[in-house]
Amino acid sequence: MDQDGRADTVLEREQRRPRLTRRQLLVWTVAAIPVGATVGTYGQLTPEAFVAVLVAGSVVAAMALGRRSGSAAAPAPRAALAWLVWLVAVGVWELNTVLHESRLPTLSDLMDPILAPPLVRGVATVLWFLAGIWLLARPSVRDVSR
Repeated sequence: MDQDGRADTVLEREQRRPRLTRRQLLVWTVAAIPVGATVGTYGQLTPEAFVAVLVAGSVVAAMALGRRSGSAAAPAPRAALAWLVWLVAVGVWELNTVLHESRLPTLSDLMDPILAPPLVRGVATVLWFLAGIWLLARPSVRDVSR
């Protein structure tokens, strides 16, 4: 209820709710550190790293689905078509190099030397996790009055 005694709409409650409080951001950042440490310590493609990433990603995905995060996002502008074309081209490149065992490198082949140092790999994992948290904090109710 607001100060006039009328019931709040879902949109009004959503607009007042902070997307991500400082405390929540701190909690998620602290939660991301062990995931990054696990991946950085045990290395890529190890069972420990796989479990850490799978559990962390599953928790964030389940929370996002439960909150309907991002469902209020405005439709993508026409300029987003260029990004879609680029992503499809990268996907076709990856698929082609994997299926035909090409001499051309895959994206993961190109990233391996960059992510080889454990510290870099751990930081990249933490950034991946926090990007998921950012997506989680997106609004779930669209203001159609604008």
